[in-house]
Amino acid sequence: MQNYARIGIFGIVALVALRLGVGYHFYMEGVSKVKGGDFSSEGFLVAAKGPLAERYQALIWDYDGQFRLNQEKVNEHLELAARKAAGHFGFNDKQKAELRKIIVRYIGKDSGGRWTGKLNEVYAEGAEDINKYFKNADRIESMEESEMFDEVASLRGQRERIEQELRSSVQDTLAAIDAIWKQYEQELNALAEPEQMQSAGYFHIERPGEGWISTQMVDQFIPVFDMAVGVLLMLGFLTPLASAAAGLFLVSVVLSQWPGYPGAQPTYFQAVEALACFVLMATNAGRFAGLDFIPWAWWQNRRRARFATATA
Repeated sequence: MQNYARIGIFGIVALVALRLGVGYHFYMEGVSKVKGGDFSSEGFLVAAKGPLAERYQALIWDYDGQFRLNQEKVNEHLELAARKAAGHFGFNDKQKAELRKIIVRYIGKDSGGRWTGKLNEVYAEGAEDINKYFKNADRIESMEESEMFDEVASLRGQRERIEQELRSSVQDTLAAIDAIWKQYEQELNALAEPEQMQSAGYFHIERPGEGWISTQMVDQFIPVFDMAVGVLLMLGFLTPLASAAAGLFLVSVVLSQWPGYPGAQPTYFQAVEALACFVLMATNAGRFAGLDFIPWAWWQNRRRARFATATA
């Protein structure tokens, strides 16, 4: 009896072409991220829209800027970080003297007890915007507590516009704080001798409240993930696993821009490619002109042998 469920040669060619095309796309996406050297998932997470937006944005450390815009807390935290760096590397007296100079240069205090230095110049320049931000943050909080703003689409969009305007008003200040933070961390590490660095390792300033999954971890993982999925699909190896992982990743992109939600961007391309990945998974397309043919053929031969033994 003829099995009409079998796919013909054209179907096989189409599956192989689809697998190679999707694999090449993922691989090149990963390569471009690595070559660029400045890939960041933060923009994608910030732009999330819909009922799952808060879950995406929760991956961003200090997403609302409440910690970084608090001058007192940041100064105290960076001062503590300097002491931790001294203990981390085991600085000698000469290094500790240089460390004190770095502290004064970035987060010093004048005779009146006011914060000075590079970091506090940023706070001084952005003082007006920071004050407005904290005043309007209370307004946002009261809007979030009201279920009405989640039920009425137009009001929900209004709340999001206010949030975006608030973030944009302090975006330059936050970027400057991040830059100073990074410079400060680099200078703390530059004090270490090569032997100290080799023994203790690079000192990272702790980011309070950051979860175990951070944007830094995501930024390191995604390029490797893209290239790994791409290589596996092009080789046709572990195709069901690779294509399922790729499909779920693309679904997460689609869900970050919830269809029909106010302000959500179209994600048709990602949705179509996710479906293509699930087709590759369901058909185990790696068995056609791919390395998955080897375990598939072994399994088929074993099944035939068992069937022949059972019917003998």
